[in-house]
Amino acid sequence: MSQIILTGAQMRALEQQAFGQGADALLLMERAAEGVVKNILEMSPSRRVLFVCGRGNNGADGLAAARILLREGGHPLVHLRGEMKTREGQVNLRFCRYLGIPECPSLPEDLRKTNCDLVVDALFGTGFQGCPDDESARLIERLNASALPVLSVDMPSGMNADDGQVPGACVRADRTVTFHAPKLGLFVSPRADLAGDRRVWDIGLLHTEEGLPAYTEMDLPALLPPRKSNAHKASCGRVLIFAGSLGKAGAAAMCALGALRAGAGLVTVVCPESVLPLLQTLVPNAMCLPAGAVRSSLPPFDVLAAGCGIGTDPKARSLLTFLLPFARKAVLDADALTLLSADPFPLPEKCVLTPHVGEGARLLHQSTQSVLDRFVPACAGLAQHYGCTVLLKSAVSAISDGTRLALNLEGSPALAKGGSGDALCGILAAQLCVSDDPFEAARIAALRLGIAGRRGAARFGVSALLTGEMLSLLP
Repeated sequence: MSQIILTGAQMRALEQQAFGQGADALLLMERAAEGVVKNILEMSPSRRVLFVCGRGNNGADGLAAARILLREGGHPLVHLRGEMKTREGQVNLRFCRYLGIPECPSLPEDLRKTNCDLVVDALFGTGFQGCPDDESARLIERLNASALPVLSVDMPSGMNADDGQVPGACVRADRTVTFHAPKLGLFVSPRADLAGDRRVWDIGLLHTEEGLPAYTEMDLPALLPPRKSNAHKASCGRVLIFAGSLGKAGAAAMCALGALRAGAGLVTVVCPESVLPLLQTLVPNAMCLPAGAVRSSLPPFDVLAAGCGIGTDPKARSLLTFLLPFARKAVLDADALTLLSADPFPLPEKCVLTPHVGEGARLLHQSTQSVLDRFVPACAGLAQHYGCTVLLKSAVSAISDGTRLALNLEGSPALAKGGSGDALCGILAAQLCVSDDPFEAARIAALRLGIAGRRGAARFGVSALLTGEMLSLLP
């Protein structure tokens, strides 16, 4: 079953629904605090922990965790940003004081002087909007300047849970424990690195289908049924790839290899005659067709994959627009997207565009920053504008067909290397051969690439992984 990603607003609505049906906020807070303490015990050898608590319920979570840590034999120290504003915060503060948990009204410049080896950031939670006030900003800067590791409660303080914007100071966490479900802002933020290692802790709320779905590796067996025992090449899908040019033969090779590894039965690469010998050496399982001959000898195919390294000159555009009317299904990537943004042309009935953020900005005629700032809405906007499915690529990818939206969270920084997008184009083309739903095909292809990237990083290293090595691990 897909994982569900919630915005901060959706999470608050879910909590209010639970409260309205009789659930008590203090019970949910206790469950949340137990999750915080579990992570504290993993991160703090001495169990001497400084809790920096805001005035709302994020601070109340911190106070509840301080109580539980004391029960576990720990040594909590609490720094309050002011008077607690909520019932839950006031109850937990009175309990902490009853237990004699020490408070530190003013923090030393060097937080190591508190004799703590971990800081719990419980300043702001999922309801945070805008910029921290000056005093909070100075405190955040002090946390970031310290040599102590930081565990953030629900969100790194200063990051918006809905869209991940960080307009002011923000805590740089080593780990973030978020409750019930992952928050969208943790993944789509331009500063997602500030969240550190992200953990989800179940607090007992009923799960809902509201939010953005994201497939996980556990979903993959059901998404990839076994190949039939009587399968043959044509029944496994025929992919026609228009890719490559002088100096960019590798892009075509990675696209073709991606399609073959993903299960396509027959792959034919349309390419300039000058790079044909090289491609047949790089990908001997693929057939090659000189671009000059394609108009008179176009082979039958199920899916067209076009754009990887074709260039953007008039010849490339002419051949692309010649091929598209013959395609019922297509994947357009790279140079094909640049040509589309410059002068749009009709797209096939079932088409997927696979832009990275810069290409998405060109397609929308917006700045790259505006796409980064509104990543998920930008994906939906692209799908609606071009009337097709869009897989908007970044560290986390968004997928939309204009009606449905989903995320892909699987991946690795190892995929930040030339060739990954070309491979995805081929994987997606192969997936479209066996699926009539481009939205689902895009979700599955992104998941498979992400898993392979993660496996490849573990085997070859994050910096050293090459696309061919990654594809050898494609699930």
